[in-house]
Amino acid sequence: MKRIFFIMSVCVALLLASCGGMKQTMTGNTGGSRNPFGDDFHKMPNAEIDTDDWFGASGVASGPKARIPEIYKTALTNGQNIIRQKMKHAYKGAVDDYMNSFGNNAGTDYQSKIEAAGTQIIDVIVGETREVKEPIYSDVDDKGNTTCYLALRVYKKDLANKLTDAVANVVLEDEKLSIRFQESQFRERMKQSFKDFKENN
Repeated sequence: MKRIFFIMSVCVALLLASCGGMKQTMTGNTGGSRNPFGDDFHKMPNAEIDTDDWFGASGVASGPKARIPEIYKTALTNGQNIIRQKMKHAYKGAVDDYMNSFGNNAGTDYQSKIEAAGTQIIDVIVGETREVKEPIYSDVDDKGNTTCYLALRVYKKDLANKLTDAVANVVLEDEKLSIRFQESQFRERMKQSFKDFKENN
């Protein structure tokens, strides 16, 4: 009986120790912070989210401190790519919604031309994007690397108008498309789709 009690006591002690270790690991109290942004941060530095007024993104890149200009360019490109995908997603949603208003006989060629025209403008707009705050760099780690964080925005004001104007110019070159294209309706759907898009909320 004493032996059984002893074995049970050892098992309970091991179980408690195991749970304590798991708790430490989960909370990060293992002698060093498990937060990727360090002890002083609770969210990504220069974090930028989508709002009614702009598409936001955080550009992040790491590398040797001697290559800070290259790290900055990579962070900028990464952030621009995120915004590009958001804008294209919102744009495609607006185009799909617009095309659905015509029913099933609208035609894929019609939709493809509209999507292509908008995509070209989006690429130009995103290519001109710059950061809205000063870049933040982490401390240099043991390997000599630092991480750059950028906050980027593309403002939604006039964005729907620019895209609609570009699409209208393409449509005018095609007689069949120009007959079917309803510019004012398309413009309003663009504005609503961009306003509603908030990926982070």
